Amino acid sequence: MSGSCGLMCDRCPAAARCGRTPNFCLRGRCGDCADPLLRMDVRQAVIDHLGGLDLAWRRPVRHPQPADLPDHLPVLVQAYADAVDVPWVALHGGRVFGAAGRGITPKHRLPLGDAYRLGTHTKIALELYVEDRVLEGLWSSRRAIIRELPALGFDLILAPNFSVWRDHSRFEQLVQQRRAFAFYHELVEAGLPAVPDVGWSLFEPDGRLWAEWINGQPDLRAVSIFCGGRKIHAERRALRETVEDIALFHRAVRPEVTFILGGVHAPERLVMLRRAAPGRRLVVCNGMAYGCAQRRRVLGQAPSPVARSARECFLLNCSHNDRVYAEILRAQEVGDAV
Repeated sequence: MSGSCGLMCDRCPAAARCGRTPNFCLRGRCGDCADPLLRMDVRQAVIDHLGGLDLAWRRPVRHPQPADLPDHLPVLVQAYADAVDVPWVALHGGRVFGAAGRGITPKHRLPLGDAYRLGTHTKIALELYVEDRVLEGLWSSRRAIIRELPALGFDLILAPNFSVWRDHSRFEQLVQQRRAFAFYHELVEAGLPAVPDVGWSLFEPDGRLWAEWINGQPDLRAVSIFCGGRKIHAERRALRETVEDIALFHRAVRPEVTFILGGVHAPERLVMLRRAAPGRRLVVCNGMAYGCAQRRRVLGQAPSPVARSARECFLLNCSHNDRVYAEILRAQEVGDAV
């Protein structure tokens, strides 16, 4: 640590939680007010607003027990002309709350099963692996939104995935983790069937602290972990680091906790994550079935001269992914994975 970093740490109200391991904390120099988070008074105000930066909540909560989860939660972005009768769908938060995330859009104030033409028995999740712009709007409007969410009747809510980027300052990383933690608890206190989203850039200490918190919550049965993102997919090391992080987290977290993995599409990547967390219950949430259906592509099949609707392609793709993911996730030995 350079002398200038050390001086900044001495003045920073986040130093104890940070561990005095600053990351880009001197970007633009401390006196440059272009980034208000470089000012110590602003940092203190943010910490006060969040109720701290640690993983401790001011009141005890009872964690929801999620419904029986499938291997595959297919994301559905918009309705088709005809009914879609599948066991589960996950609605995209960018559609539910709009591009700015400021509130529930008019379409979603209708009964969700009717709005998306879903089967009578289809369970509905809300996934919030969404753009940062949506997340910022959600955060600023969260109290009003959370008050309205119970009326929508979701069976499962994956709490917002606030981005923890490795090239952001250490303080920003801590703020994002605390916001994810706080948002989850506010959802739970409103009686919503939420699952916490956990994210970190440094497994030591942040991933370890998440694991310790989870292990201290005996009724917590599932967590959400985003394993992708536009900003890291282009980096060659991203997949390797993701697999390493999942392996470390798997070893640190008690075995009965389910990992819901977002951003995993290719079966080959799921095989790697299965090997990283042997015996762990894993659930895959992605938009692959829908995205390919919009291009009239059917997974696992050669291009066909037969015209198919996007809805038919979606149903075929859901069925294909259900089967492929089940084969991978049920493999008892690494050699059995396909």
